[in-house]
Amino acid sequence: MTMLNINGTSLFYEIHGSGTPLIFIHSHGLSHEMFFPQIQYFSKKYKVVLVDLRGNGKSGDLKISNDEIMIAQTNDIKMLLEYLDISKAVFIGVSDGGLLVQKFSYLYPEMVSAIILSDSYSNNKMNGLFGKLASVIQAASWVTYYLPSELFLRSLKITYYRWNIAYSALRNETLKKRPTNWIKQRIALSKVDHTSLLPHIKVPALCVVGDFSSDGIRRMQETAELIPNSRFKLIEDSFDPSNLCQPRQFNDTVMGFLEANKDPSING
Repeated sequence: MTMLNINGTSLFYEIHGSGTPLIFIHSHGLSHEMFFPQIQYFSKKYKVVLVDLRGNGKSGDLKISNDEIMIAQTNDIKMLLEYLDISKAVFIGVSDGGLLVQKFSYLYPEMVSAIILSDSYSNNKMNGLFGKLASVIQAASWVTYYLPSELFLRSLKITYYRWNIAYSALRNETLKKRPTNWIKQRIALSKVDHTSLLPHIKVPALCVVGDFSSDGIRRMQETAELIPNSRFKLIEDSFDPSNLCQPRQFNDTVMGFLEANKDPSING
């Protein structure tokens, strides 16, 4: 197990393969393990870097305020790459992980050659009276996350009955959940609005989303439209996260984008 003590926390990370670095950023509440269908495929041509964000997986707890979480996780990634002597990379963020990729690309554009956002979004704020009421109801529901993990498995099975690989992976992640860290991140993410940042991201961008959720499609399209050099792609018969629901489609789509947008300034 590879652990690095950095930026006031401990980070778990793995590296597979060699070449242009691909930094995979998982959804909050999950871990690097959600990318197991991508490791062998991409490590044949690229350096696959997996990391557990602080508060997730095998990394340290969130011993910071909710308002500090996103910036701390972003800086964790920067310091990890500096430690690994990676000056520039492609970033792949799935679901909530896409928010971190957006933040990182805005703050440290010199370290980013391209981005892939999957089943993600850029604005999580709910405005107006209805939005505030919905936020209160949502926050109240988070308390149930302290209940035994087994109680969530039935609803998880119903949601992912079409995608066995995704269900199995998410089931394993659910059984290892860290309630306090998860809730703190949900609160932090509920305040995110990156729409003003996206026009400043100039690198090639691929925005992919499963076609099973109309709301997911809308949010991913809205994000893609704000990034100047972006391409939008639907993954057929898929749901969030597409890298688990349809790994073959996801992998082939991302590989095609990577091959078409190679950065000659990166020496693998």
